[in-house]
Amino acid sequence: MNRSRYFGLIVLFALIISMVFSTGQAVAADRMTFEDYQIELQRYQDQEAKALGTIEAEKAIIDSLRTRIAEIEAQTTAIWDELYALIGVTEDDIEAFLAAIAQLEGRVSEFGRLPADRRLECASKLDDFADEIKVMQQNPISLLSDPRNRLNRLVARIEALKSSLPKPKHDMYHVIRGDYLWRISGRQEIFNDPWKWMRIYSANRDEIKNPDLIYPAQVFRIPRQIGRDEHLVAKGEFLRMIAGYTQVYGDPFQWTKIFQANKKLIQDPNLIYPEQILSVPRN
Repeated sequence: MNRSRYFGLIVLFALIISMVFSTGQAVAADRMTFEDYQIELQRYQDQEAKALGTIEAEKAIIDSLRTRIAEIEAQTTAIWDELYALIGVTEDDIEAFLAAIAQLEGRVSEFGRLPADRRLECASKLDDFADEIKVMQQNPISLLSDPRNRLNRLVARIEALKSSLPKPKHDMYHVIRGDYLWRISGRQEIFNDPWKWMRIYSANRDEIKNPDLIYPAQVFRIPRQIGRDEHLVAKGEFLRMIAGYTQVYGDPFQWTKIFQANKKLIQDPNLIYPEQILSVPRN
């Protein structure tokens, strides 16, 4: 046999033996992996069984809790029913009352978003809001915690808005020789209406002792807005009428408060004039 051919057969034989050996190792490896798989499978099955047992136990706890919650809800409903009967209202009454509070909360918030000047012009709305709250507080539903707390927050909010109102705007005017209140009021840049001279007199009652006597170099405030604690007298009004307005006192018998606060301007409580600006004390 050729020597090189003999060497080739030896190499071929070695390769065959190597392949057989490798296949045997692979089969052995496969056999070990399957055994490991069986072990892992059993472990997972044990864990599953344990988890299922835990789930069943948790379900039992959940069912128990649901039963207890239902009992508590029933007890709570019974307590609320007794409370409703005690104050003489129904659940629908309470829902309507809370809706009214929510509506008022919205209007107060809307007022708070107004520009400062606009808030000053509409300052009387704050008194209207306060009056609405007083009416609500007379309702027995306001004794319940939620309505009571919301109404108290509204009262605080309204007071904060009142405190934040800007001061009424005014201009300054320097009196010159030959001026008198009628002439000043009639100037186009002032009121363009001489009949409004009383506004100037009212706003400067500490500076003007006699409306018929003013002097050069005096400086007067020219009111451009009426403040929340003021009232501009209209034709036909009298102190009892003004005190009776909701935005003032809502009580005509409190007219004396206005009279006492304006003694420098009002000599006779039965005689007031259009365009007077009266102070309205709030305390």
